[in-house]
Amino acid sequence: MVEKSERWDNEMDILKQVANMIEEKEIISKSSCYYPRLTHTKKRGRVAFIELYKKLCVAENDCLMSINNFELFICKHKDWKIHIQPTDRWGAMCAEWILELDLPNPNSDELLKYLYEYEFLKTPVMPSITTKEEKIDNLQAIKNLASNLEITGEEAIQILKYFLAGLEQLSQQGGSP
Repeated sequence: MVEKSERWDNEMDILKQVANMIEEKEIISKSSCYYPRLTHTKKRGRVAFIELYKKLCVAENDCLMSINNFELFICKHKDWKIHIQPTDRWGAMCAEWILELDLPNPNSDELLKYLYEYEFLKTPVMPSITTKEEKIDNLQAIKNLASNLEITGEEAIQILKYFLAGLEQLSQQGGSP
């Protein structure tokens, strides 16, 4: 069995942060400019890009993502999405980052080289809630997933609303919760 890649998790987390910051207009990323930048900066071009890189990818003298990989996704290949899904691929319920992208050119050496670094990433394996050997408790699986996702307050509220709506439906059908 292949071990979960901490480097992959770090890099996908950074890309998800970038996507969120672009959506929240904290990063200016136009199709007309090659180097995205933080909204509040007065710097432009590569200098502003390096400032963005340092803010997101360097933590206490530890580089979470190489500048080449960061530039590959932030400047050169901007058409990607990050998803997260539950999995039991590594022996316990946890979250797995999924990188969704279209290869613009099958001969795109840089992008293919990056993807081959993570050769273990194939079709995502969805968790099996029941197996022949053991039956995973649904409640425990949800708790494990929630603790690994680092859910924000707003996300927790949305999840509670979802479960409350389910309980309401059960009570209207006369079922027990």
